[in-house]
Amino acid sequence: MLSRLTESERWKRILPLIVWVLRIVVGATFIISGFAKAHDPWGFIFKIEEYLRLWDMMQPRSLVLSAATLISSVEFLLGCMLLLGCYRRSAVWLMLAMMAVMLPLTGYIYIADPVSDCGCFGDFMHISNGATFFKNILITAALAFLAVYNSRVSGLFGAYVQWLVVVITSAYILLVSFIGYNLQPLVDFRSFPVGRSLVEDDSDDSVADEEILFVYERDGEKREFPVTALPDSTWTYVERIEPRNASASSPTQFVVLDGNDDVTASVVAPEGEEILAIIPEYDRADVSYTYLLNELNAYMAYRGGSMAAIIAGGKDDVADWTDLSMADYPVYAAEGTMLKELVRGTMALVGLRDGKILWKRTAASVDPDIFETPDTFPEFETLDFDGPRTARNFTLILISVLAVLFLLDRSGRLLRWRHKIKEIQRTHRKN
Repeated sequence: MLSRLTESERWKRILPLIVWVLRIVVGATFIISGFAKAHDPWGFIFKIEEYLRLWDMMQPRSLVLSAATLISSVEFLLGCMLLLGCYRRSAVWLMLAMMAVMLPLTGYIYIADPVSDCGCFGDFMHISNGATFFKNILITAALAFLAVYNSRVSGLFGAYVQWLVVVITSAYILLVSFIGYNLQPLVDFRSFPVGRSLVEDDSDDSVADEEILFVYERDGEKREFPVTALPDSTWTYVERIEPRNASASSPTQFVVLDGNDDVTASVVAPEGEEILAIIPEYDRADVSYTYLLNELNAYMAYRGGSMAAIIAGGKDDVADWTDLSMADYPVYAAEGTMLKELVRGTMALVGLRDGKILWKRTAASVDPDIFETPDTFPEFETLDFDGPRTARNFTLILISVLAVLFLLDRSGRLLRWRHKIKEIQRTHRKN
């Protein structure tokens, strides 16, 4: 049948298929990339600050947070618009505007190699700088094609309801980002997800024989440090060097220090309940949480459990926090990047049972009043935050609302067509 058609007719039949394939592929890429960064705003903040530090352009954390939220949300929103065929011209041109920035940036990263991972897909997926650059070349080429032909193929929603699609998807991704910043990321792709044991596993002695090294930089000088001799705050963290005999899938090792001694085995209790108060950036520690921490310590003592604080710093920082917070609980040190992988937030809490992570959340999300008296003490499990289930429920609600909107839009179109047909019939009868 197609052989009998002219080239122009064949093109008209094939064009919608090509456009929809490109909409799905490019739109899904933007959606995954935007969601991966939006659901974990802290991770995206750290990546942006890593770039700014390289270029000596550090900015206030509030400004970086605003930029991280805007970039990830817009990326997700544009991916949805393209995938659903909404705002067919505007969405493509805005995506091309983003690629006009991202393509040269990833090209520079590919050539100069200032960072090992560009952070395009957050912690969800790590791809090489070269693969990222060539991916962006293909995306830009696809968007250039869609800039010409996307408006010729209709989308799933009519022009009258497109704004509702924008509002609904924007509300979804902003809510996801809000939870990720104030509680924890809905889905944890890092080295310490809920369920992992922090108790040292001696089964893999081949990896344990070699130390993990950390590269720090000061005044243009880069130096490697073992975990037991980390430098002071005048040095800037660059990267971590894993043991040569550790596989790429090997999880990050959890190491806690007391001075220069590795005390992980004594800090993480193999039995019972425990809360770890984590401060991944000591220079941003908020002393207003000291009351909550002392109440938590009393709560754990009442339950027969234990509590400890772990900060990213040296001996002086540990002593300073102990005095400042009037801590009745022990305070230890650890490498800052490892703590950022464990939990998000300027100060966060990790609940352990028998050495396994039971829950994680920011200290700001916990009401200190519930720990004032035993009558108001919550059960240990009730502090849990089930991120994956929340993400699934929110996504199902989004899809359901869009499906209902699609059906209402189609029904409205059908009613409008019927009305037009009746008008035409009336006109013919009059004539």
